[in-house]
Amino acid sequence: MKNILLQFSLLVSLLLIIGCQDGFDDPIDSKREIAVPLFYATTNLTDLLDGINDETSITMGSDGIVTLNYRGNVTKRTGNELFGFIPPLPVPLTDSITILPFDLPGTLDITLTKIKGGTFNIFFNNPFEEKVDVTLRVPELTKNGVVFEEHRLLDSVGTTGEQWLFFVPLKDYVLTTNNDEITIIYEAYRESDGERIIFPNDHGIGILDLEFSYAEGYWGQELLDLERDTIEIEFFENWVQGDVYFEDPIIQITVENGFGFPVQSVVNTLEILTVDGSNITLESSYIQDGIDFAYPALDEVGEIKTTIFDFDKTNSNVVDVLSSGPVSVDYDVDAISNPDVTQVIGFMTDSSYFQVQVAVDLPFRGHVNNFKGRDTFNVNFDQYDQVEYVEFKMVAENEIPLGIDVQVYFLGNDEMGNEIRLDSLYATDENILTPAPVDANGIATGEIAKKETFSTINATQFENIRKAKKMVIDGTFFTTDINNSPPPIVNLTTDQNVNIRMGMKVGTK
Repeated sequence: MKNILLQFSLLVSLLLIIGCQDGFDDPIDSKREIAVPLFYATTNLTDLLDGINDETSITMGSDGIVTLNYRGNVTKRTGNELFGFIPPLPVPLTDSITILPFDLPGTLDITLTKIKGGTFNIFFNNPFEEKVDVTLRVPELTKNGVVFEEHRLLDSVGTTGEQWLFFVPLKDYVLTTNNDEITIIYEAYRESDGERIIFPNDHGIGILDLEFSYAEGYWGQELLDLERDTIEIEFFENWVQGDVYFEDPIIQITVENGFGFPVQSVVNTLEILTVDGSNITLESSYIQDGIDFAYPALDEVGEIKTTIFDFDKTNSNVVDVLSSGPVSVDYDVDAISNPDVTQVIGFMTDSSYFQVQVAVDLPFRGHVNNFKGRDTFNVNFDQYDQVEYVEFKMVAENEIPLGIDVQVYFLGNDEMGNEIRLDSLYATDENILTPAPVDANGIATGEIAKKETFSTINATQFENIRKAKKMVIDGTFFTTDINNSPPPIVNLTTDQNVNIRMGMKVGTK
């Protein structure tokens, strides 16, 4: 709306400033009347709305209907972020067989992970006065089908070979933990007689800097916590009064999911802030019951599944909330895995991600009643003092089922410095654009609505206006037959044009 008001505001200031300059560049010795053709222009709704602000984009549907589009930020969680569920594993070996519980947080039950980084650190210290043959195995850890196993003959105590400290890169190993356990087995035999021994102390393993490329199992009911965001709807930023009814608005949730397990929405917040400061909550059974998002199957690793869900007039109160003068949509949408608590074996990779974007689409199909916008601009007319009158004439030919009444106010300051209204361009709001007629389906008939508008500023008015420091533009918008009951639903499309011709007469003293 701001762009439409801006164009009319600039038009008025152009007429007042450039028009006067055209009449007074040269010394004036006698009364003169100057006729100035100001412009001829053709525009349409797309041109008027294009560049309305940085937050708005314009699209056209297959039916030509113009839609205002607002997009929130993309909120995202990645597999790398979520791989933190694997606990660090410093393990003292108190016996030759150590069973390490593979405890995961919450209800996670991961049975297979592929490792892309990290090291397996092993430390043994021989306390005996003879050599000891040591073998260490981890049955759950394999590479190319071969179980992890390391062997070393330790020298006797007091020699340089009595300690065994080494680091095994774990890249490309696979960890399989069907029983939620990791088994660490070492076998130590004295070289002299082959007797199996247990080291008394000072030995163990550690697993450091683990990085995973893939994990498989049951993911339980875990929350994917996403960031809260706000969508600014600046179409209504200059709203003063009136109503706009959108027949088919939507609030759309688009989800891209690379996690291979069932996921459902958790809507914590979805509220609309209106121009009068009210908060209206979007209501829908899908908010309470959740939206099921598509996900890749086990044989679709690496694929991204997209779900697009619309809150529309059939499943929510979106028409009410988006016809209430919305200025922003506040939302916080998370997701939960396995909402039905079904034991689905799923997966996650380091490149998997889950992201959500919320959008608001406002197609220009509906009706507008007494929708007033307002904008204010600084002006300065001090240098113009030779005007007897200025008369404007505008001829508008309109194919759009949208009309506009305009009023222009000039503001100055009294002796105390208080801002006051000095004058107005029209005695009452002036209709400068008559809406085009529509058929029973709200489609413009092609008949052109014509309107001629005259306005005159006399010398007394202009002398008063010369003191103005600000100019306020009120534009009141309405659609065809808005006073009918019910008013017709109209379509505003890209092929509807407005032709405007404007001229001016300037009388000088």
